[in-house]
This record gives sequence, structure tokens and C-alpha cells, in this order.
Amino acid sequence: MLEGLAREVEELEIPLGGEALVEAFALRDRLEAKLCAAVGDFAAAGYHQLDGATSGLAWLRHFARLSAPDARSLTTTAQRLGTLPVTRTSWESGSLSSGQVQAVMANVSDATEAMFAEQETSVVGVLEPLSVTHTAIAMRHWRLGAEAQLDLPGPRERPRSLYLSRLLDGRASLQGDFDAEGAELLAIALRQAAGPDVEGEPARTPAQGRADALIDILRRFVERDQSATTAASTRHRPHLNVVVDLDDLMDETTPTPSARILGGPHLDAATIERLLCDASVHRVVTAGPSVILDVGRLTRTISSSLWNALVLRDETCRFPGCDRPSEWTEAHHVVFWSDGGSTDLGNLALVCVRHHHLLHSPGWQAKLLPDATLEITTPYGQVLISHPPPRGSPRLALEVPRC
Repeated sequence: MLEGLAREVEELEIPLGGEALVEAFALRDRLEAKLCAAVGDFAAAGYHQLDGATSGLAWLRHFARLSAPDARSLTTTAQRLGTLPVTRTSWESGSLSSGQVQAVMANVSDATEAMFAEQETSVVGVLEPLSVTHTAIAMRHWRLGAEAQLDLPGPRERPRSLYLSRLLDGRASLQGDFDAEGAELLAIALRQAAGPDVEGEPARTPAQGRADALIDILRRFVERDQSATTAASTRHRPHLNVVVDLDDLMDETTPTPSARILGGPHLDAATIERLLCDASVHRVVTAGPSVILDVGRLTRTISSSLWNALVLRDETCRFPGCDRPSEWTEAHHVVFWSDGGSTDLGNLALVCVRHHHLLHSPGWQAKLLPDATLEITTPYGQVLISHPPPRGSPRLALEVPRC
């Protein structure tokens, strides 16, 4: 059906040079415009139902093999362009780039779509010679002016939105849109939770620091979610169900035991080790991969009393230079549980989530001395020392002379 296009793509060789690349990207934009128009016509005609898909979006994900964010963006743009013929024609002719069209779509809502359609010819004429950045600035000015003219009930600010999309490698992409108040609150929380980098550990990019801080915030919320109805000293661990074969876990010849989140992706060995440091373990006996014969009782690896004793001894994260409070920490088996490490004070240390990940990374080693001093060796051979906090005030520890 598209043999000619397939043949041209197969035979295409893009010369090395900026001018050729610019021309190639411009052609790609025009092809994207044609595809977007076809997607809109396809969905409007209901052709996705012929393949049993529940929606055009579902059809794109399955048959066109698009990721969820790409399919959602393409579907939204196709629907919007169905009522904006000038923008659609300008994109197909190459007068507007795909980036410029994205800037237009980001600033046209259901409430302002009719107004943009009335002004489309003049607005698009202004946008065509602009860069993507300047197109976005111009469209933001247009949006503010359009919203000011509309008699909308309530605030004109767009509602907050957040998308969590699973990626093909088992990870996930988080994308959100927040108003000014929500954005500022989010920025403050991430700054407070991130904490400074610690000497001796790999430096993080700002993006990595924000991601680590967000996970810490979420973990803290999940752990404390049920605390209103229980004693303050009771711990609640996040309910994350991980399936791992015990024989694989205990077999030293198996470098990477197979484990996965129940109903989710598989996990790497370092993550398995870290989770087993402080987890609730169920026994499930099966005959083969599917027949369950027995489900054992729940046993908590770190009991509440042991946790309280650990908090009393360590108080904060024990990684040298880190002072995250105990509410932000987990119990770490210095000698890994899978290596026969015991679950007692002599083999446990409080570490925050970030440093827990680090201690389960290749090349990092830890040793807990009898006096609770923690020695950490970096992959570069540097030894970092962390002493437990002193017990009591030095003033109170002085011997009082008898009268």
C-alpha cells in the first residue's frame, strides 16, 4: 500500500551535514502531520473497532506499537486538529514544525478551542516564522488573553495533572503539570528531602537528586499512612509484594536470582538484596509454576521492638555525613540476609533509602564493629567511618562527689 514510501526510506542516505539534517527533519515533520491527520480520520470513522480495540488510543498502543504517552499525545492532537484546518494545512506543508504544533496544542484547551479557530488564520500567520521557543511564548500570551475574555466559572487555572507511564524496560516515566502554588510546594518539598551530597559517594545530577527525594517522600507517607490508629512506635512498611524463588536466592552459583514485583516488572539483584534487608516474608509452596500447595504465616524480619532498639542506638542514617532522621530510614543488614546475615543489633544499621541503594551497589562494602562503629569502603578503596551518637550528656556523665 505504501510501497513507494517504503522504497524511498530504504534507499535514503542522508548526507553528513547540517543542511541535509535540517531538510530531513522538515520532511519528518510533514510526514508526522500526515500521520496525525490519518489517525484523526481513522478514529473518527471508528475503524479501530474492526480490530477489537476499545479506542483509538488503545489501537495505537497495540497495533502501531506506540508508548502510552506518545499515543495519548497523538490522539489529543489529532482530535484538536480536526477543528483547526489552517494549523493542520500549515503543518502538512512544512510552514509549521512539529515542535510549533506541540506549542499550539499545549495552549489551546476545550474552552478556548472555538476562539482559536476563529482567529486561526491570523495567529498561525504570526507563528510560522518563529522558533519553537518563541511560538510557545506567543501562544502563552494568546492563551492568557483568550481566557481573560471568557466568562469561565471558577478559576481559569488548568487543573493539575500527573501521568505515571510504564516504560518498556520495566521503569516508569513521571510527567506532571502543576499550577504555580503546587509547583512551588513541590519544589520546596524536593529541596528539603534531597539533602546535600556526601563526600565519598558518586555525585548526583539535580534530576537524580529530585527523583531520590520524591521516592523518600512517598516512602515516608506510605509508612505513616496508618499511624493515626496505632501507637506512635509502631512501624508500617510499604506494601510492595515481591516474588522470589528462595532456592535461587540462597544458591551462590546463581548470580542474579529471578524476582519480580507481583503484577509488575522483574527486579535486579541489588534491589532484591536491599528489599530483603527489612521485609515481611510469606512462604508460598508450589508444585510447578502455577499450583499453590501451601501459604505460610507472615513473619516480620525486623520486629517493632528490634526497630525501636535500632532507632534508639543509631537515631539517624548511619552513612557518614548523612543526618536523615529515623523516620526516613530503613534497617540494613550489614552482612546481607541472603548471605546468612543475622537479624539482630549486631548486624543492623539505620540508613536512608538513598544510601541503602548505595550499599547494595557493586563495589560498596560495610562492616559493623562491636561498639556499633560503621566502616564503609567505597569502590575506590576509601574507608568512611561513622560512629554511633554518644549516649547522654557529657555534663550528666560526670561523677558527683559525695558530701
